[in-house]
Amino acid sequence: MQRMPADAEWVSGRVADLPTHWGLDLVRQWERWKDRDYFRANTELREATKPFLAEPLPLDASDSAICDAAKNLAERCFSRSQLFHDIPALRAAMERTCIGQGIEPPAPKVADRAALARMTCELWWRRKLRRRHGRIVEGGAIRLGRVGRHRDLYVSNEGLKARQQQNARNTETLEGTIARNELGQEFTLAELQAKSTGNKRVKRCELMTRMAGFERIADQQGHVGLFLTMTCPSRFHRYRTVKGGKVVIDNPNYQPEATPAEGQRYLAKGWSRIRAELKRKELGIYGFRIAEPQHDGTPHWHMLLFCMPEHAERIEAVIYKQALQDTPDEPGAKQHRCDFKRIDKAKGSATGYIAKYIAKNIDGSHIDRDLEGCDGKDSAQRVEAWAARWGIRQFQQIGGPPVGVWRELRRIAQIEPNAPECLHAAHAAANKRKGAADEDSTSATWDKYCEAQGGVFCGR
Repeated sequence: MQRMPADAEWVSGRVADLPTHWGLDLVRQWERWKDRDYFRANTELREATKPFLAEPLPLDASDSAICDAAKNLAERCFSRSQLFHDIPALRAAMERTCIGQGIEPPAPKVADRAALARMTCELWWRRKLRRRHGRIVEGGAIRLGRVGRHRDLYVSNEGLKARQQQNARNTETLEGTIARNELGQEFTLAELQAKSTGNKRVKRCELMTRMAGFERIADQQGHVGLFLTMTCPSRFHRYRTVKGGKVVIDNPNYQPEATPAEGQRYLAKGWSRIRAELKRKELGIYGFRIAEPQHDGTPHWHMLLFCMPEHAERIEAVIYKQALQDTPDEPGAKQHRCDFKRIDKAKGSATGYIAKYIAKNIDGSHIDRDLEGCDGKDSAQRVEAWAARWGIRQFQQIGGPPVGVWRELRRIAQIEPNAPECLHAAHAAANKRKGAADEDSTSATWDKYCEAQGGVFCGR
């Protein structure tokens, strides 16, 4: 059997486009293996670097390099108009440029001229390249085993740094942009953001308000609370934990294409089937869902659901059945794929069960250390970077009336006197009224808002 060329030039060529410390790790690994098994050392290095060598942009490309590439690609697409004068042919040529860069072109349903405008727009290319490059880098970090409690928790350090830089750019833009309203008042966009759910403190307080409102409704109606955790099958996990979670080892079932984004889609698809079956069986639920990463970046969901006591066991059966549709016989599936806990009011409120998950996934407020032993605020930054990198929606309301109306009502000073009574009630519930005699009306109350909208089972 002929040996592969394994001199220093070949090795350095394989790792040249990787982040420096990734390349050093791989070279050290190759050095350890080569004396024991020369062929295996070369094979391992080749297979580890193979997915990255075909990428148009180096994995350690800076954001300015990405912006330059976006400008060049937009100009390249525009130059195609000199060669193709038929619109369908021109669009096809531009789409080939997109595909060559690993970018999905505009969907066929998009009108030709709109699609051409996008593919010749530098900003469109910049968004696409940033997203693709970020996920390629993060997927590579997970594939090479760099994301985990023993290395970079939840998200790679490269992903965290990129997100911090993006947040700094966004903050600079918001502080430097002034908006003027019809009354001539001027505010920076940063000042306006501070008053919206873009402010992490406001976002956390709103979520806690809505969660507490749901709990009050459950107490009034005699409903029970279910705390549910759903996880992905083994192929989505880069690592396994043994000895009570104290030891991390490679997972032989891991599939590199099973990224956190794919894991989120897997959970969302399963939940859509659960919702459909619950609707067919007329089993109503309401509450919240929180998506957060496990130590290696694999998403899992925590849900706090309320339902009628007589429906609880049937709802659990529906969810459990769907959770085990995929590879039900793999080790640990029945024990860990889906876990239920009934809320015991004697041990604490339902909102208390989920408060730490809300804080951990927003700003780390009131959390000294998370379950992995990290500082709460540092952990929150890594979780936020993970969600942004993979495009994962962290919080979602389940059931109940829409929050969009609630937010709009909080922006309105008063309702027209001849408006329907339910609108006045919803406005009063959503807004703080000083000096009111009724204690419940002195602050925003989600339960009163739900009641004004027709109850938690009213739908949209």
